[in-house]
Formats: sequence, structure tokens, C-alpha cells
Amino acid sequence: MNNSRVRFIIFAVLILGMFLTLVVQLAKLTIIDGETYAEMATELDTREISVSGARGSILDRNGFPLAYDQKSYNVQFYRDPLKKSENYRAYYTSIIIDTIDIIESNSGETIDTFSIRYNEKDDEYFFDWGGISDENKISREASWRKNMYVSTETYLVDEDEEAYFINEDEEKVAYVVSPEEIYLFLRSKYKIPNEMGYEEARKILSIWQEVQLASWVAYKPVDIAYNVSIQTVAEIETHSVELEGMSVADSTVRIYPRETVAAHTIGYMSKIVKEEKLDEMRDLGYSVDDLIGVSGIEASMESFLSGNSAKRQGKQVVQIDNMAVIQNVLSSTEPSQGDNVVLTIDIPLQLALEESLAKNIPKIKQDQIDRFNDPEYARDYEDIESIDKVDLAEIGAAVVMDVNTGEVLAMGSYPSFDLNIFTGGIDYDLSQELYNDPTRPLYNNAVSSRGAPGSIFKMVTGVGGLMEDDVIDLDTIINCKGEYTVYTRTTYGKAPSCWTNNIGKHQNQTIVEGLANSCNYFFFTVADRLGIGRLNNWADKFGLTSLTGIELPEEVPGYVGNQDILYNNELSVNAQKSSIPYLVKKKFIEIIRDIGEERNVDYSEDVINETADQLLYLAGIKWETGEDDITLTYDGLTMGDYIRNVLSVNLKIPTSVSNSSQWFYDIRDHINELRWTPIDSLWTGVGQSVTRITPIAVARYVSALVNGGAVYEAHVVDKVMRQDGTVLFDQQPVVFDTLGAPDEYLDKIKEGMKDVVSEGQGTAAKYFKDFEYRDDIGGKTGTAEVSQIDLENNSWFVSFAPYEQPEIAVVVYVPHGFSGGWSSGIAKDIIEYYMDDRKLVAEQNIPDINSILPENNLLVPAPVEDEPDAEE
Repeated sequence: MNNSRVRFIIFAVLILGMFLTLVVQLAKLTIIDGETYAEMATELDTREISVSGARGSILDRNGFPLAYDQKSYNVQFYRDPLKKSENYRAYYTSIIIDTIDIIESNSGETIDTFSIRYNEKDDEYFFDWGGISDENKISREASWRKNMYVSTETYLVDEDEEAYFINEDEEKVAYVVSPEEIYLFLRSKYKIPNEMGYEEARKILSIWQEVQLASWVAYKPVDIAYNVSIQTVAEIETHSVELEGMSVADSTVRIYPRETVAAHTIGYMSKIVKEEKLDEMRDLGYSVDDLIGVSGIEASMESFLSGNSAKRQGKQVVQIDNMAVIQNVLSSTEPSQGDNVVLTIDIPLQLALEESLAKNIPKIKQDQIDRFNDPEYARDYEDIESIDKVDLAEIGAAVVMDVNTGEVLAMGSYPSFDLNIFTGGIDYDLSQELYNDPTRPLYNNAVSSRGAPGSIFKMVTGVGGLMEDDVIDLDTIINCKGEYTVYTRTTYGKAPSCWTNNIGKHQNQTIVEGLANSCNYFFFTVADRLGIGRLNNWADKFGLTSLTGIELPEEVPGYVGNQDILYNNELSVNAQKSSIPYLVKKKFIEIIRDIGEERNVDYSEDVINETADQLLYLAGIKWETGEDDITLTYDGLTMGDYIRNVLSVNLKIPTSVSNSSQWFYDIRDHINELRWTPIDSLWTGVGQSVTRITPIAVARYVSALVNGGAVYEAHVVDKVMRQDGTVLFDQQPVVFDTLGAPDEYLDKIKEGMKDVVSEGQGTAAKYFKDFEYRDDIGGKTGTAEVSQIDLENNSWFVSFAPYEQPEIAVVVYVPHGFSGGWSSGIAKDIIEYYMDDRKLVAEQNIPDINSILPENNLLVPAPVEDEPDAEE
């Protein structure tokens, strides 16, 4: 038998053996174990599912809804965790593509969360983490790379490389694998068709990203489209067999019926993006794809409003098949809905406020442009190349506060935005438009912006002066002399002066006339006698330097000028309240580089920075003034000695050289810019220098002036109620501090504010000439210089009404609004609406002359038996 025949027989035997093995195994599977496997195929897995309750509503003080949940449908995707092979990824990607087509054909949208963006203009791929800090971006990318199973390998970068981050070992490193390489890798991994462009691919990758990031709860589907139409629901359910893993779930969508009205107060919701926040919310029972409040009341009252927390969730025990489709509900407990939050805001008044902001701020800007182009003012602006180089009025804020409770009746920030754009996730292009808009529409100017107050601060100085025995009293007379020349030595700089050239109108002034005329000289005198320490104490007492207590997470505290605010040498440059230290350090760095060029020495960046920091530090020393009021010493050495020592040790400059150089004197002058002087105290007394305060803090300050001296905490939440109407929390007025001022002092302050708007010399008299309620209000203008260009001045107007028994304080703030009087039009509109409404309510409560009055009505005279004597 030849070898080929033997090989053939052996091969045939092997084939026969393999065939017989397959037959035996098939028989075992179908005949012996068939029933068992059939049972396993149809076996249902039992799971307990958490069911969130609807979110509570936000209402205005009258019960008008401002935010509520409405029933909706979400499309969900479940990827079987056992189906991870390459073929299954391709299979699921085809299902995702078909589902996207169904959703978009019915005018819906899928999620757009993929973290890698593409800039077509620059042909660049990059990570986009939204508006978070650089430090959080670094940790976010590291976490994302791990969760997406892409390379986290890094390499040490060269000194001149720009793209790097600092790792845990404080090394400058960059990732080996770039965003573009990751994008291409994920396209390949998830089998996205080559013909698809970036925009189509990112929709698919957004869904795969959510699946991967939620893989720690593999049994839960992820939401891939929110609030879809009923047509989408019908098509997906009809094609459920072909669309494995796709399902429709009942949900709710957040509705903001007033759209832009009170948007900054109400706030909006978003997915949880920060890792530490995600861990915190998981502990409370939230899932990875739940929405939480991220601004305004939606954020601050999250624990009351939410239906997602464990204590509110219902439970369902269900049976699901191998595609995670629920087949049976074995038991169920209903979730509880979140609580309703009632605000102090009065929507009609809020509308009047916002309409006035939207009308007047563009008008102020146009008036500024007209002034710039007016030949009458040409000399004022001859050095300015174009109006485009000037910061004009584009944003603003207004607050209306109940002076007797601290309740905020209306509060608006201009420009506003439509809250509904955040429902279900904001479109990327729109989000970038909002975040990059120079007017910052998402920013709440009423509680988050700090501005130099100008003359609206003078009531602080006035009350402080009256309350301190050695300063002024109600009969103190101060005559304006124009320049305040008490401090004119070289050490302190130029003498400050009053705003008017006609000082004859500012004579024989008591506190009333000082306020009506807004005389700088008057308040320079008071501030000088007070001193910066006591002036700061009174600003603190009015609550201008602390948070007001308003239930909004975006609030920042104000601050009033002193040495620590101007420059505190115990803090880094970036931690300073004022931007002046940063600018001075830049000047020092320029000078040191010039020194290097002049001496032909190449100083390292470390040496330059360290030297600049040491020079900066000198400004914060408590220098002692010599008898000549010029020489400054500390521990027996002059400031010049310290400067020369820094230059000698760090830059190796001989004392003889530094003494005769111009840059020595330049350094000394810049150090003096950061030293607090008596002149800084004078400017602080009139609301200038480095003082910065917020509109909401000003509202409670004005309220305290006219309510008898109670400084209330500010509140925008009135109460919290369960769905059955049970009141869980009812906000009561809270006193932050009391002024302790006699009524006659505060009455004179009010009188001075009344004269501001009354006919005569008041600084706002011309703006209220034909105003119906002119005699029933008080006010104060504030014009704060922020640059050498008057058009860039901050504009403030504060007011109260009615005069005899004040009920509301109205504060208007327009950054770069030129003049305090120019923003008074907004206050007029608000006060007019409030007083008209008040009058209308009063008229409605007066019975008709022919109506039948109840017997106990006080208008019906009580019968008497005998008329009293006329004398009695």
C-alpha cells in the first residue's frame, strides 16, 4: 500500500471521528440536555429597580409656576455586558445608527456628550470639559481615559513645550496618545462606517461613551435621547425586535414657562460632571445620568426639589430577559415627588424690572456713543482712537427688596437667557456661544458682580460720622473748598477734589445738604475724621463686606478698601482682592528685564519672579513715617535700604549703581502704589479706591437706612411645601445686625436722599422733573471712576419708596454706565409700577359710595348719646 493511500485512510478516519463527535454532542444538547438549556434560555432574571419621583415645582410668591416637571419619554439603550466582542460592537453600532435615524426623522435629537471635539478651521481635535478649572480638567481627562480604556501613558516634556500638565510627582508631562488618535481608535473599536464624517460619528461615540462611563452599573440602560415625540416612541416599540437593547422609558422634562424671566434666580439643571460631586450624589442615591441643579434655586434647594434621592425613590421588583427588557413587575412601591419651593419674587414686578433693564441699558449705550461723537465733548475723547476701544454699558442688574423683611421682591440680571435651552442637555454650539459671549448672560450680576460704588457709599460715611462722637453731628457745617489739601506731601500724592467746579453751591452744608449735593469734600472730611478702621467697621455693620444670606450659590461678598484689600503680603499675587498687585508685579518684571539688558546679564525666569515677589512684599510692610512725613522706615532701615538689598542679593547690583539709577526710583514709586495712605481713606469715604460691593448687599444696606436701622439677611425663598400643602419650612425675617442709630440721624439721611431727587440742587433732580411720585421717594446717585475715561464710569442709583413709611428699596447697577443719573430711569420704571399697583390695590379696597357697609365697618360712626364739648 503506497504512502498516499495510507495518508488518505488516516485522514478519512479523522474526519469520520470528528463527525461522530459532533453528532454525539448534538444529541446530548438536543435530546439529553435540551430541556435544561431551553429553560435557561427562557429564564428571567429578577432585579430591584429604583424609580425616581418627579421634581418639585418652583413658584413665585403668588403661586405662579416658574419651573415644573412634565411627563415625557426618553429613549434608552442597554448593551448586554456579555456581548463585548468585536462583532457585537459592530452589531450594536448598526442598531444605534438606525435608532438615531428614527429619532432625527421625527425632529428629535440624541445626546451630544462625546468629550473630544473637532475644530474644522484649525483641523484640530481637543478635549472639551466645559467651564471648569484647569486642575479639574486634568483630573477629568485622566479619569475619562481610564474609563474609556485608552492610553494614559505620559512622557516628560521639554522646557519649551507649551502643552503639558503637572502630574502627582510635580513633573511637566504630556500624554503620548493625542485626542485625534483616541478619536480614530474609538471609531475603529466601535466599527463606525468609514464614510461617516465627524459630526455623525460623534453622535454614535456619545452613546458609546455613556455606556462605557455607566458600566459600573451594567444592568442599567443609559438615556440616549430626551423628551422624544410620540411618533418616535411608536416606531421604536414597533421595531423592538430589530433594535435590540433600545427601549422607551417614561420620564419627565423640566419646563420653564416664563423662559428668560428670573432665569438667574431660578437656575437650571445639568448632568453631574465633577467626579467628586458624582461620588457624593451616588451616596445619596442618584444615578450617573440623573440631572441636578447647578445654578440658582435649582441648585441651592436641590435636596428639597429632587425626586432622585434614596429617600424619595420608589422600588420595583421586576423580571427581565437577557436583553434587559422588563417582562413582569412582581412588586412596586411608588416614589414620592420633590417638594415645592415658593419664592419671594413677585412675577409682575419682576417683569417690569426686566423690561426696564432691557429697554434702558441699550439706550444708555447709545447715549454714550452719541456723547463720544458730539463735537461739544470732542476734547474729552481726542486721545481715544475709536469708540470701539471704550467699555460701554452692556450689562446690568436691579434688585427690589422689602425693607422690613429682607425679602427680594424682584431681581434681574441683564442680559438674560432662556432656561429651556438646558432641558435635556444644551447644544454644544449654543453652549459655546453663551460661555464666550462677552456680556456673560449666564452670570448673575445682581449677586456675583462687584463694582466700585461711588457716591452711594456716602450714606455709610455719613452714618458712621454721626454715630462716632468726635466726627460730626446734625448741626456740623462743612464748606466745600474744592481740593482737600490736608495731605499734600510727596508721600501721599495729589490732593483729591470735589466733583464740581462751582464750590459756591456746596457751602454751609450739614449732612442733609452734603448728601443732596453729593459733595466729595464734605465726605472727605468725615472719612478723614473717622479713619479707615472705623469706616471699615461701619461698612461691616451695614453688611457690605459679608454674604447677605440669599439662597443663591453664586453670591460673592463685597469688600471695602484698606491695606489688606489693596495688598496683603501674606497672600500670593493671584489670591489678592485687588488686581493692582498683579499689575505692579508685571511692572517689576519689566524693570528687572530692562536692568538685565542694560547690564548685559541674562537673568533666569526664576530669579526674575523671585525678585519681583520680594519687591512686592515690601509694600505690605507696616512702614513708620518720619518727622518729615516722607521717609519710610522699618526696623531701623529705610525703604530704600530694603530695595537696594533685594537688588544686590538677587541681581548682584552694587549699591552705588542702584542709588543713581532711574529704575530704583521707578521701583519705589510702584511699591508706593500698593501702600495704603490717608488719601486712599478719603477716596474710600466716597466709594472709590479699591472698594467693591454687590447690588444685593447694597439693597439690604439701603433697606437698613430707611427701616429704622435693622440690617436683614436677604432671602429669595419664602417657604417649602410638600405636595399635600404641608409647610416644611417658612422663612422668617432674620436680623444680621442693627445700626443702633437714633431715629433723628436716619431721618436726616432720608431727608438728604429725598433732596437728591427733589427740585433744586439734587444730583438727580433733573431726571425726576416730571415724575408722578417724585415727592414720595428718596434716592442717591453713584458714579464710580474705573479708568481715566469718564464714559467707562460705573453707574448706580439707589432709592426707596414710599417716603413716609418706606416699603421697598430699589438698587440699579450698570457697569460702565457713565453717570449715576443715567441709570435712574430703570429705578423710575420699577417704582412707578410698584406705586401704581399699590394705588390700584388701595382703590379696589375702598367700597363704592352707595355700597352697603357691614355694621362693624369703621367708616360708620358709632352712635353717642351726648355730643362732646367742642373744647373736649
